[in-house]
Amino acid sequence: MRKNYIHIMVGSVLFLLLTASFGWAAMGEVQNFTFHGIGPEDVLGPGENATPDGKPDASFSLNLSGIGGALSGISLQSENGGSSWDTVAGNGIPGMQVKESGGKVIAESGGGMSLTPFLMGMGITFIVPDDGSIAGGGKFTVTARFVDGSESHSTISIPGTAKAVSPTAGDVEIVYARMTGKGTRDLTGRNKRLRGDGTADYGIQAVLQGTGTLTGVTVRSIEGKSAQWDTFTNSNSWLVVVMQSDKVLNKPDGSMDMQLRGKSVLDLLVTDNGAIANGKSRFEVSFTFSDGAVAARVVETEGPSSSEGTFSGSAVLSGSGTRDLAGKNEHRRGSGTNDWKVDLKVNTPGTLNGMKIENTSGSAGHWDTIPGNGRWLIVATEPNGNILNRSDGSVLIAISRETELGLWIEDNGSLGDRDVVSRITLMYDDGRTLSKEIVCRIGTDRPDRPDRGKRQDGRREVSFSGPRQASSSDYVGARERIGPDGSFDWLFEFQITGKGQVEAIMVESIGTSSGVWDTVPGNGNWALGVVLPGKGGKGLLNNYDGSVSFEVPPNHNLQVFLEDNGSLRQGASNFRISVTWSDGTVTTATS
Repeated sequence: MRKNYIHIMVGSVLFLLLTASFGWAAMGEVQNFTFHGIGPEDVLGPGENATPDGKPDASFSLNLSGIGGALSGISLQSENGGSSWDTVAGNGIPGMQVKESGGKVIAESGGGMSLTPFLMGMGITFIVPDDGSIAGGGKFTVTARFVDGSESHSTISIPGTAKAVSPTAGDVEIVYARMTGKGTRDLTGRNKRLRGDGTADYGIQAVLQGTGTLTGVTVRSIEGKSAQWDTFTNSNSWLVVVMQSDKVLNKPDGSMDMQLRGKSVLDLLVTDNGAIANGKSRFEVSFTFSDGAVAARVVETEGPSSSEGTFSGSAVLSGSGTRDLAGKNEHRRGSGTNDWKVDLKVNTPGTLNGMKIENTSGSAGHWDTIPGNGRWLIVATEPNGNILNRSDGSVLIAISRETELGLWIEDNGSLGDRDVVSRITLMYDDGRTLSKEIVCRIGTDRPDRPDRGKRQDGRREVSFSGPRQASSSDYVGARERIGPDGSFDWLFEFQITGKGQVEAIMVESIGTSSGVWDTVPGNGNWALGVVLPGKGGKGLLNNYDGSVSFEVPPNHNLQVFLEDNGSLRQGASNFRISVTWSDGTVTTATS
């Protein structure tokens, strides 16, 4: 008797939880209602026919939020009421297929919907047979109905030229889309802002071929844990950052408007909600264009990342050369001093559309052929001396057999250091990025430069302490903003020993967290404010564009201020500070 009583009580409590309405509010709320295009799925026919009819179906997704309840039905209706779809069987209204985020079907066309409990929220995808109204465009409203009789609605606008989704949209084809795993960049967070949160982003690389105006990107899970990211300002999904050749293509509000021509290699960065790391989800990436066309492709998760592997060939640093083709900038012109040369041999066929050289240990150094990112230029030449760079510094070099190239770079003061190890990366136009360590022909002792970290000619050295949060100072903001933004900065106490003119300062987070701040304008790194403190101090030494140029002495004791990108309040503690002098040498210190 007591056991039956307990069963009755438990059943009563569950019934009350499922049917209670809190102050007439709906049991759940529809969020992130999104149209994903027409096709490539074809599983439904007209009316309540649950069999393919040779015509691609229209695909949608949404998220439900709420403290808990049970979903009893879904319907979709055009603005004029002329077209409707629902999950009620036998009522003469065309049906839909509905799946929860795990891929389980909870409603079949013509079969009705089973009562589906949810706690704190759930993700849903559904498809409907298009009667022509969706392709024709207009406003469509989805309605979620709950067991207590409450409802929640959301309306979206679909372009009038919506087309069937496939790997091809108009004149643009998705060549491939592939997961590249957790990277080193931190540009996104759990929101729509173009700003890091202290955790490295996950990446997807996509290669598109063709001509069109790209206006939006969406990444969503199609199996496993519910997840969605996009570039649309009217959605509540987290942001997708879209990059090409290390340059962010999103506008400040996260949206996009980019002209594609030829082959385009795009890197998509997102903050994982757990769906990627758990390894049990599959994803689809879709690209929306200005004419309403949508191209979609399932993201490959198996096999090696396109960024893995080495190229066949060799790279040798041969020391200071006999030509002056590069300088301390991105311009294809000399600086008055001979460049250092890397002798490159490549046997891996394809078309190179970019190269970069990075110091992977020891002092900082980065050179490349990517226009507009502020890095010093690599000038590439044929064995006969012909320069292969285009006017903006970029390259497009066909490799069909073993090819020898000379790569010329301006020494930033690090190339002669015996503790520096450098690596070259070749970027192919099909998305491959292949690397190899550079061998030093001039010997491990590298007599041209003193050891990094020791005083140069007995005079130059830097040291620092911090970071700590300032109690009242606000000199810089996010990204490259010089000037207050309403939040207190973080700061390092910074000391310089020696004499000379300082041309740039950089702070790098070199631990598990990521972040780069510097005084070089226009390179995408976050701003670094340099302050001469104390009595007689002049405040910011930065120019209006964020750059610096000052003498030491008298500016021995300084403070450098930066905006937290999310890593500092999370306890980041390993940093490298680099000072670039007017003679090209670089002095560094690490913590």
